[in-house]
Amino acid sequence: MGSAKFVLLAIRLGLFQACLGALSVLTLGIFNRLLIEEFAVPAALTALALGCQQLVAFTRVWFGQRSDRCRWRGLRRTPFIIGGAAAFCALTWIAGRMVLWIAAASMLDDTSAVITRGLLLAVVFLLYGIAISASSTPFAALLVDVSTEKQRPVLVSIVWSMLMLGIVVGAILLSSFLGSSCASSELTDVIAGVKRLIAIAPMVIFALVLIAIAGVEPRLTNSKVGQAQSNDQEISLGASWTILRASPQVGYFFAVLSLFTFSLFLQEAVLEPYGGAIFAMDVCATTRLNAIWGIGTLLGIATTGFLFVPRLGAQRTALLGGLLSAVFVLLIVVAGGMNSEPLFKGALFLFGAAAGISTNASLTLMLGLTSPLMAGTFIGVWGLAQAYARGLATIGGGALLSFFGQFSGSQNSFSAYAGVFIVQAIGLLIAGVMLLRVDTNLFQRKVEQALTSVLSSELD
Repeated sequence: MGSAKFVLLAIRLGLFQACLGALSVLTLGIFNRLLIEEFAVPAALTALALGCQQLVAFTRVWFGQRSDRCRWRGLRRTPFIIGGAAAFCALTWIAGRMVLWIAAASMLDDTSAVITRGLLLAVVFLLYGIAISASSTPFAALLVDVSTEKQRPVLVSIVWSMLMLGIVVGAILLSSFLGSSCASSELTDVIAGVKRLIAIAPMVIFALVLIAIAGVEPRLTNSKVGQAQSNDQEISLGASWTILRASPQVGYFFAVLSLFTFSLFLQEAVLEPYGGAIFAMDVCATTRLNAIWGIGTLLGIATTGFLFVPRLGAQRTALLGGLLSAVFVLLIVVAGGMNSEPLFKGALFLFGAAAGISTNASLTLMLGLTSPLMAGTFIGVWGLAQAYARGLATIGGGALLSFFGQFSGSQNSFSAYAGVFIVQAIGLLIAGVMLLRVDTNLFQRKVEQALTSVLSSELD
């Protein structure tokens, strides 16, 4: 495939990631804000409801393994991607209706009804998380199927840049669906805006997923289907775990990827409070901090596949990104000590760019640490590491802030925040050094040996 044609394919596939980015704005941004601020739902209940989607991340491994074995009309990934997308779009509409149902109880000051309906919303988001797993894991495996090792850095740059672009564009478009209700203090106006939003957004997102995926996956020929089905009889879920345990690199990369993801998102729970407590920034100003970090991350991810990975390799690029990320996180601390808001914003942008470099390199390694017969299974394992590590980071950031606050006498003191950022810098640096030791060649040899052993034992 020519380079220009491959870039166009990558942009098309990136539409799927852009849709996931827009959905994250809708669920974790708009729904979260409406429930807590406008509808007076307890923050703990809201966090439980929306966070339930991460609790089912373990299903990524199962869906990945099932997509490895799927042969529906010669397709492995497409049925799961489109089926999962249909499910999470439908569940987004259901979740939106339940948010309005909760709003109705809130307007009547019916606390017990708010809590009951909030718990039902948590069930919806459990199902939503399963649908995301069913779709996104086979999608990542599809990226392995349609690319070569040399093409993957570019593919990662484009596809994950589209994720960040989806967050930015999604925020703009989704707010336009809400219309004048954004500036209204009347609950009836807000509810009308939400009705417009949930009526249109899921259908648009599903249409974009179809455009992104339909016809991309090459169909297996009859002979290949027969051969693959023969192999699938041996590579059961139990056999897959045997193969996963065969290479020490699997456990090693799982641990390193978890550490990197945890360290990368440790600031998520403390960044906006830091801006408010140390720099006296208002709510709107601290909200824009995420955009500064996001634009930097977009720049880092978009350029790394073209500039760094082809020259340095994924491992050394990961080390570079980890080192720079640690330096710029410490610069955020220096900015707080100097009470310099411009330096803080500049350091945050540079941290985002460095984080984008590390992210691109780790994703390139992730897509390389797979096997053609088990790409979905391996992607599911790596997705599991990322999902739980990010959830733990959100909890860990707040817990560390409280912990360091005990020594400084106040949770909102500069030293408490500095403690969190220093732990983050150390984690990023260690993860960068550890990623340097990931050996894709050793991984491939061990997995191939285990595959041969499993298939031979079953034939005997």
